[in-house]
Amino acid sequence: MATVEGKTIGAHGTGRGHGSSASSRLRGWKEIGRYFGVTERTVKRWEATRGLPVHRMPGEPRAPVFAYADELSEWMRQDPAALLDSNGDATDAALAPGSMGEPQWRGRAGLLLAGMLALLIAGAAWLFVTVQAERQVADARVEDLKGLAGAQVAALNDQLDSQPGTVAVRSALAKQAVDILGEVAALPDSNPALRRDAAEGYRRLAVLQNAIDRPSLRDRAAARASLGEALKLLEGDSSEEAGVVRARVQIEMARQAAGGGAVQEAERLLQAARPVALSGNTPALADDWWLGQGATLGWKGDYAGSAAAARKVSRIPAEAPVEALARLKALDVEAEAAYYLDELARARTLYADAVSKAKAASARWPGDTRLRWELLRQQWNLGSTLVAMQQPAEAAPMLAEALAGWEALARADPSDEALRAWVRVTRLSYGQALAKGRDFAGAVPVLSEVLAERQAWQKSRPEDVDRRRMLLKGTAALADALADSGRAGEACALYAEGDALIAEMERAGQLTGYDREETVLPLKSARTRTCL
Repeated sequence: MATVEGKTIGAHGTGRGHGSSASSRLRGWKEIGRYFGVTERTVKRWEATRGLPVHRMPGEPRAPVFAYADELSEWMRQDPAALLDSNGDATDAALAPGSMGEPQWRGRAGLLLAGMLALLIAGAAWLFVTVQAERQVADARVEDLKGLAGAQVAALNDQLDSQPGTVAVRSALAKQAVDILGEVAALPDSNPALRRDAAEGYRRLAVLQNAIDRPSLRDRAAARASLGEALKLLEGDSSEEAGVVRARVQIEMARQAAGGGAVQEAERLLQAARPVALSGNTPALADDWWLGQGATLGWKGDYAGSAAAARKVSRIPAEAPVEALARLKALDVEAEAAYYLDELARARTLYADAVSKAKAASARWPGDTRLRWELLRQQWNLGSTLVAMQQPAEAAPMLAEALAGWEALARADPSDEALRAWVRVTRLSYGQALAKGRDFAGAVPVLSEVLAERQAWQKSRPEDVDRRRMLLKGTAALADALADSGRAGEACALYAEGDALIAEMERAGQLTGYDREETVLPLKSARTRTCL
């Protein structure tokens, strides 16, 4: 039978981007408005003025309207500024403290932050035009621009990075901001400190564009472009401060490269960053380097080395959310290594420790959505490990809780592609837990939904390796459940579809050693056992 879906999305590419099942239909203006967190009046205006994709039953002039979630998400990707056109009438979806449902930061608060960023962008644009008109950067204006750059970096760090909201709007505004700051910083008379601030802004933007452990657009190409801009701004700056920013950028570039399968490039970038990162002057930078090293070695298949790198991360009790995240990620990397070394009991212990620590951190800093993500992620890690250990009764409720948490966050922000990836992956693990517990009446509908949403997702980019990989895993999981429930004919038809996908990936040169071990060999073994 096909094994559990890859333990860490970021490390093993189990899927990225937008996806929605065919059944994600919203009925009426009220549901459509609720999807965006705005009123019915706003979505009606969007249909008339911005082309919001809304459908009506044919033949009836006043027929009820309906819309598809995937079309709405794609529309917002194309026109992220639309949410700024809500005239301040967004609804407030806050829940009671401690709830794992809809996030507390949404609606008017999200639009307020977007407005603040828009004002910062306008200020930067005005200063840039003034500077260009005078053909020089006056000292006073450089200081103003430095302050503005610092404000932008702070916004990208805390307000944007730690809070849930509308990723498409926030990333579009942030990109405009750092682009303007980058242009100002690139002027001949610009202050080097301003260049460093703009470079740091681009680095933070890259995380917003493509991260799996926090809200993001899951757009690796955009993230790598932003990081390239950051390095350009640092060219020729040999200061110690520039060295630190450059090392941060190189570590993030390595993370993006490894996630895309370019392991050798990631190793080169980490080696370039190593002298500054491990100099002892910046402990947080050293932790980030070891985490990047651990993730890259995991991609390479050196799980013992990956675990050793994770153990280098500081174990001093965290005094800030970012420190807590680093400690949790180190536990995650070490546990993943144990999982792939087939040390499942150790992996379970480490993941259980991560769940406990994530709960404590989330309670200590309840307003930081990154910690909420980390808790849901570690619950999935522990649940899927229990599935692999043949303990489905313990795994199923944990995975159901994680799935409900991811779905609630995803409903609050339809533009957040990282959330959609987690919904897809956790739904598959939950279906597998039900199947392992021989609850086929529950498992088959769940896994059928898994397959349907992955098929719809893959159609929009049929050649994409991540989407093919995710579809292959969904196909294998449903086939396994059908085979175990005695529906061999249906299972064999799906195994044949899996074989066709494997052949496509083989022809395109997309099959990795991970794919062969994790999915291809188990699928072929199950097909032989069931169908021949």
